Parts: sequence; C-alpha cells; structure tokens
Amino acid sequence: MTITAEIVRELVNYDPGSGVLTWRERDRQWFKSDHSCIAWNRKLAGKRAGCVWTNPVTGFKRRHVAIFTKQRLEHVIAWMWMTDDPIPPQLDHENRDGTDNRWSNIRASTNAENCLNRSMRRTNLSGVTGVDWHGKLGKWRARCTISGKTHHIGVFAEMADAEQAVVSFRAKHGFDPGHGAELAHYVHGQAG
Repeated sequence: MTITAEIVRELVNYDPGSGVLTWRERDRQWFKSDHSCIAWNRKLAGKRAGCVWTNPVTGFKRRHVAIFTKQRLEHVIAWMWMTDDPIPPQLDHENRDGTDNRWSNIRASTNAENCLNRSMRRTNLSGVTGVDWHGKLGKWRARCTISGKTHHIGVFAEMADAEQAVVSFRAKHGFDPGHGAELAHYVHGQAG
C-alpha cells in the first residue's frame, strides 16, 4: 500500500516540539477482524511508535517506524505529517543526531548538502575530522571530501596547523560550522 500524508496523520500523532511519534487508535477498517483491531489498540494505541536502529559500521543511529510491514525512517514520517510537500531527496538533522526528530531539527537536503553536516566518524584517531597522521612523511595530513572527491589540503608538522587548514577549507566550501566537530552523543566512548 502506498503511504500518503493523509494515511500518516490517521495512523500516528506527531509532536513537533519533542519529535515523538505515537500510535493513534485505529479504526476497524485497518484490520481483518474485530479481535485484531481490539488487541492492537489495547497494546499500541498511545505508545511511542518505532525503534532505534544503529548502523553497525558507522554507529549512526536513526529511528525507524514500521507502517504496513515496511520500515520507514521516522524523520520522513514526521516530514509527511507536517507537510504535503514532496519528500526531498534527503532530510538532514541539523544537530547531526538521527534520533532527534523535532521539527526544528529536520531540514530538506540533498546528499551533497547532507555530507556537509556530519558528525566525526567513530573510527577517527586524531580527534579532528579531516586530519590524520601520515606515517611515511611523519606529519599531519589535512584533507576534505566534497561530492565524493578528496581534496588534499596539505601536510603539517603541527596538528593544530592541519586542523586550522581543514577548518578554513570547510568554511570556504559551505560546510556546516559543526561538521565533524564531535562524535554524536550516542557513540561517545566507542571511537577507535
């Protein structure tokens, strides 16, 4: 079944201030039997919809909601609930927390724009996004990727100089000021 904004609003409530989706009580039309309708409403009506899913590689977390047996991203459901506009190519979480689906934190985006607002990877060893140790040169290397192309900014004896170079490069190329600044709160302590 194709999901529409109208169906979303009939099945769930969305609180734009908290970003929480809760199941609404469902009419009999959504069920094969009276018994399944009653059982579903007793068990789930008024409860928070969905669950948290963690990407095993990146550690990035997002909330998913199953509607008509298909897992859907909670922020997409929130977009549909709030607007009748077409779903954009991507939705970006301004604070880079994929579990924070407050309306004020969700913005329309393209893949290229979304890549300009990412958390530090949990595999980062230097503590600075875009800076790593180049063993053969014995120096800190600064680089940045834009639209799939890696730009080599330079190598530096001091890590602080490499950090300043990569931060300046990102500022000139439209990156969100918080890009790569810190790990998302839910992966602290997991950096490799």
